[in-house]
Amino acid sequence: MLKKLIHEMHRRSLWQVLIIYLGASWLVLQAVDTLAGALSLPEWAPPLALFLLIVGFPIVLATAFVQEGIGGRGRAAAADAPTAVSSAEDAPAEAVVSGPEGLAGSAGAGDPAPAEPRFQDRPAVGRHHKLFTWRNALLGGVGALALLGALTIGYMTSRTLGIGPAATLVARGVLEERATIILAEFDSRTGDSLLARAATEAFRIDLSQSDAVRVARPAFIADALRRMERDPDEELDYALAREIAQREGFAAIVDGDINSAGGTYLLATRLTSPDTGEEYAAFRETAKDSSQIVPALDKLSKRLRERIGDSYKTLRSDEPLEQVTTGNLAALRKYSQAVRAIDLGGNPQRAVTLLEEAVRLDPEFAMAWRKLGVQLGNQGDSRKRQVEALSMAFEYRNRLAEHERYLTMASYYTTVTGENDKAIAAYQNMLDVNPDDTWALNNLGILYGRLRDFERALQLYNRATAADSSSSLHRQNAFAALISLGQLEDAEQVREEYARRFPENPTTYFLEGNLAAVRRDFGEAEAVYRRAVEASRGIPQLQAGAEFSLYGILTTQGRLAEAGEHLETAAALQEGRGVPAARLGTEIGEVFTDLAVRRDTAAARSRLAAALQAHPLSEISALERPYFQLAAVYALVGDPGRARELWDEYQAVVPPEVRGDDELQRHAVPGIIAYAEGRYDEAVDQLRRADVGQCLTCTLYGLGQAYEGAGQPDSALTTYERYLDATSIAQPFTDPGNLAAILERLGEMYDERGDWEKAAEYYARFVELWQEADPELQPRVEAAQRRLDEIFAQRG
Repeated sequence: MLKKLIHEMHRRSLWQVLIIYLGASWLVLQAVDTLAGALSLPEWAPPLALFLLIVGFPIVLATAFVQEGIGGRGRAAAADAPTAVSSAEDAPAEAVVSGPEGLAGSAGAGDPAPAEPRFQDRPAVGRHHKLFTWRNALLGGVGALALLGALTIGYMTSRTLGIGPAATLVARGVLEERATIILAEFDSRTGDSLLARAATEAFRIDLSQSDAVRVARPAFIADALRRMERDPDEELDYALAREIAQREGFAAIVDGDINSAGGTYLLATRLTSPDTGEEYAAFRETAKDSSQIVPALDKLSKRLRERIGDSYKTLRSDEPLEQVTTGNLAALRKYSQAVRAIDLGGNPQRAVTLLEEAVRLDPEFAMAWRKLGVQLGNQGDSRKRQVEALSMAFEYRNRLAEHERYLTMASYYTTVTGENDKAIAAYQNMLDVNPDDTWALNNLGILYGRLRDFERALQLYNRATAADSSSSLHRQNAFAALISLGQLEDAEQVREEYARRFPENPTTYFLEGNLAAVRRDFGEAEAVYRRAVEASRGIPQLQAGAEFSLYGILTTQGRLAEAGEHLETAAALQEGRGVPAARLGTEIGEVFTDLAVRRDTAAARSRLAAALQAHPLSEISALERPYFQLAAVYALVGDPGRARELWDEYQAVVPPEVRGDDELQRHAVPGIIAYAEGRYDEAVDQLRRADVGQCLTCTLYGLGQAYEGAGQPDSALTTYERYLDATSIAQPFTDPGNLAAILERLGEMYDERGDWEKAAEYYARFVELWQEADPELQPRVEAAQRRLDEIFAQRG
């Protein structure tokens, strides 16, 4: 039977009808879904459209079956009519012509041909072909869509005008738009007071997102309780909430309760009048077990908000909570909001605040501690706080599910102890369980980037993006990997896609500016970073980053006075955020500028002494002290003894288990000290070993100088030119002190060798870079221009 059915479907071309119907149905569903989002249609509109399409499916198939049968017979008859059939063997199997006696026969030469052959199955078709026609099917489809539209318009009209059961409380005039309501503590009859508090906080967070009403803030309620001469921390049960609402003129009260029986939970919520106690709305939801309480609370809050008058667009914007381990629902909501803030970007400090609130609500919330530590590191905040947060996460790791535990361990090993091999193993364990775990993919990519395996890192970032296209972070990291690989055109494509998907995220300016700086299009980079400053005003962490980037671009061009203004603004913003040693770090940066750009060692010594007098190291915690930078500048200003003292102090006061991955510094600082003391071969050895990590340009200028000191000019030339050829995400931070010096020095070295063409190339690039440099730097520009003119005059 099945074989015969399949044969009939092939013969009647039903497969084509099926494909066309499914394709058209997909288009209809996409259109309905788009309209539902754009016009804030009710959530039942797309499911109803799907139901109507499912109902229409057998009707369309039946119509196709009948119509194909009619068309097929008609075509057979037309083909056979003019041809005489001489025998039963010659007659078509499905179109046998009956003779006068009911036997197969042939028409004689003089006999007229039959006007119309008669088919054996025609009477059966005739009973249905008038009902199952394409015209009827099309009219039915249009009618179904019209019905959907009419129901939706009627429902929305009823809801908006306050007529009928769909009317909202705001539309009916029961509540004024943006009226203030008060939330009473939920009553838990399960004996679990923590569950009641969690449910209350969950509702508070949900209702705070409402565009129809406002929820009275806890601080306001505390003030009201003080005016009532009551304890401001008193539990806000229904009776107390009602009294406050009456005194303060609040529009309504929301309360609820949680019951349990046989492992099943019944959750209820009510919206009532403070004056009469009239119940405006009431809803119930059931949770089969404790794991279903969160979804049930979500449903309750959405149903309540829908009845009050929230738009469906607002209700749909509430995303599901993250699936991480915590017994505190309120903490989970804070964590989930923080994760979304990080994924979407735009306000990283908001994410930190939310995570801090999450760990206050649940001090053993390991995943929130982990995320807090990671975010503090990403935005350059306190190293001490970062280590503390990740250490807390590590302490509570045994409370976690397996994949969460591996993630927490990996973050700890990466940032606190610097044990990258252990971190890689932990992330790989996560991927063995779930190959699409986006956190493992992203963070493993970062580790391979540290190992300079940028190809593998890029593959991991792309896999993370494919698994979760809503996150901005994976694209940012892929952008950085492409730059390190020198694939700037591909990096530009990623940047453009990022700008399209996250148009409101100020980070898009940083990507654009970074790419321009890597291409050494400093005019474009400056313009972009100025836009970044404006776009990030009000977000101190991002504005500080934009100001600092602008400082670097201007310093690279020798515009030091203007650059200093932006550095001062960045430092003030960092200080305002409570970043330890922000001002000292700024002053150390200017010391490096005195040395590398101004070449004024005396000014550098004076600035360094003043900075440390104003910001003594003794007032800064050991983990926050800039030991690396201080040791380096002391060596470069001619005091290698003090540099060595600071290096020894670092190793004495900062335990090895919290130093993180300091391989670059462990070799760079001794290398710089060796260079300052004239031990050039040792300096070369240490600085070569310091050339590690994602930064491809951080140590090359110092290494080139060490090669020169060691009498290896060829190696110095190669190293300097390697700096110029590199494409590194860190270039905007290394070029300010290095680029002009390297161009100028290469011009001099090739000039000394008699390679006039190369000398002219580098002199010209140096002059172009510093054409708008401050007056104090112009003598060097003029000297390079004079030598360039001489080379042109001599060589033509």
